[in-house]
Parts: sequence; structure tokens; C-alpha cells
Amino acid sequence: MNGSMLNEAVCHCGNVTMRLSEKPAEIFECNCSICRRLGVLWAYYHCDDVNFESGAGSTKAYVWNNKVLEFHNCAQCGCTTHWIATDPNFRDRMGINARLIDGLDRQNTILGYVDHGELGWFWSREQSENKT
Repeated sequence: MNGSMLNEAVCHCGNVTMRLSEKPAEIFECNCSICRRLGVLWAYYHCDDVNFESGAGSTKAYVWNNKVLEFHNCAQCGCTTHWIATDPNFRDRMGINARLIDGLDRQNTILGYVDHGELGWFWSREQSENKT
């Protein structure tokens, strides 16, 4: 994949490829126990805006704690690819691992934070810098 495909997320081995409706406008870092350990940055999409070009049925899901989210990993290379709600009635939003989008990083995309480790707040770097 070339570095200009900012609307495509691909795991390391290429087994899981997701076409996104558009480049993420913002990515989020979450401090909950699983996201900290995974080291992921999330891009949020409506489920209809993500098309699995390959590997849709080949991921392994990890479900923990209150069992509301499935964290999916490529069964071949192990990369965390996405999360989705366990309840099909709440599958209007999903998280895509933005680190799988070649060329997308903290420098060329707005970075927000999700405080699910403590208070459940969303904020951006700019907001936190302006409060000091």
C-alpha cells in the first residue's frame, strides 16, 4: 500500500483490509486498561462507512469485563484491527485502529483523548493546552 491511502486500514500481513468512507477527521487515544496495553489510536466510524475488502470473518475477538465491546485482531499477524459492540442493536459506531492507516499519525491528524480509565471524558490536545 502506498502512503497516500489515508482511507484504507490494513493489518501487518495484509489479511485484514478495511476501506473507510473517508480519512479520519480526528483520532483518539484512550487510557482504559486495554487500549493502553494495545497502544492503539482509534478512528470512529459508523459501521456502514467501513467496508471489509478482506479478512472480515478471519479476525479473533477478545471480550472482557462488562462484555459490551469485541476487540478484533488479525488471526494471522495479531494486529488489533477494530472494535465493535457485542450487541447488534448498538452497532452504529465502531473503532478502527488508526495505526493501521499508512501515513496517518499524530502529526497530520487532530488527536483527541478519551479518559475511560478515570472519568469517561473526551478532550483534545488543544483544549487541554488552553486550560493551563
